[in-house]
Amino acid sequence: MLDSGEEPLPLIADQWSVSEWNGRLVLQAWDARRNLVRKITGLKEQRRDRLCLTTERFRNTQAEFQIADLAAPTGRELGRKVSRIAFRERFHLMLAREWPEWQVIDISADANLEASLSTSYARAFLRLGSNGIAAMAAPADTQECAGIVAAGLIWREYLRRREKACSIGRLLIYVPLGMERDVAFRAACLDPVKAACVLFAFDEQDRAGAIDFADAGNIESTLPPCRRPSAPNSEQQVFPEMPDVDRIEQTDGSISLQVRGLEFARALGGKVTCGISRRKRSNIESVVAMSREIARVRDAQTKDRQHPLYSLNPEGWLESQVRAHPETIDASLRPVPIYGQVPIFSGADRSVIDLLGIDHTGRLVVIELKATADLQLPFQALDYWLRVRKHLAAGDFERLGYFAGHVVSPEPPRILLVAPALEFHSTIETLLGALTPEIEVTRIGLAADWRGGLRVMFRLRGDERP
Repeated sequence: MLDSGEEPLPLIADQWSVSEWNGRLVLQAWDARRNLVRKITGLKEQRRDRLCLTTERFRNTQAEFQIADLAAPTGRELGRKVSRIAFRERFHLMLAREWPEWQVIDISADANLEASLSTSYARAFLRLGSNGIAAMAAPADTQECAGIVAAGLIWREYLRRREKACSIGRLLIYVPLGMERDVAFRAACLDPVKAACVLFAFDEQDRAGAIDFADAGNIESTLPPCRRPSAPNSEQQVFPEMPDVDRIEQTDGSISLQVRGLEFARALGGKVTCGISRRKRSNIESVVAMSREIARVRDAQTKDRQHPLYSLNPEGWLESQVRAHPETIDASLRPVPIYGQVPIFSGADRSVIDLLGIDHTGRLVVIELKATADLQLPFQALDYWLRVRKHLAAGDFERLGYFAGHVVSPEPPRILLVAPALEFHSTIETLLGALTPEIEVTRIGLAADWRGGLRVMFRLRGDERP
């Protein structure tokens, strides 16, 4: 059942009924939390995947609701739309109760692509005299709750440009209870002077309470010991010369064989596995043959740019360029060691490449790479920075064998955001400008032909503009 202002209610066997009352059909459906009763007065539209019915809500007042098959594409879209509308109304009531003196001027859950505002979150504008508040809320079924921090900052900046006669300082963020930890980690990194952010967690009854960032708990990540092959040169001697193949040492002691960032084989303990999506036990001849074919296609000068192996994993290709020439993006970086994907995130799969290096002063450098525009890039880098800082403060890198032979500085790590110059999202200055000064971020924009070699088009500190 899809009824405006209500969350979709599944029709489950033995949990719905149709009856007659005073000449009207009555549809009743229920679950553990709700009981919906609608008097049906007519059939407005009938399709294969849904029914549109007219109902009598009050005397002489008609409304519409739908019964849709949520397995059908149109049904799924209707379900999402109804859920957004229902959550928007819940958010409106929540704000009216929590901020009774303020007027809710604007509330929406629709997309505004020009302003980079999606349907993932509901947003509102509150006003009291000449003062304003930007507010944003995440529904319980949101896929990426932590992304609300970036979305909220973009919404606040949009309101500042639109409401020039109003002073908009605070940003209120509402998230479902139990999903506030990652949001709190990101929000705690905002400068309270530039972006006064207040985080609330709400329960199923929409009762909200403020969250103290200090009570969010510890960042979750693991740092495995940095192991090396027992005989460092033994793995290298297994393979003949393969000029286009990079041999990347992994923290588990294995050797990853890659062609311009695309791993196709791995060697450990004298055993070799080979394959792109799935690896299986193989021999040296197969590895060599595969490397030649991948190198032929995965080349900056190739004419077959539609080949799947050319376009696969562009971040990996960019990573291979940065690993080979780290001094091009930042002259202070040491060429070795550079580690990939350490610390290891708990659970979530990430679409960005994280590298961790060290500069000539001993300070750690988080390098975040992205080949295409991503609004969340600054905060994805921040997630990694928080974990690196945690392990740095605990002395884990030195204790577990990372950066052997180098003195690691206790200073907070630097962040380098590396992407093609035209692929930085248009909102990035807004997001970087809200971070606390402790977080040192440099953007490095590359020429569009970065596959053929790295050329830096600009190098900007913080929220500087090109």
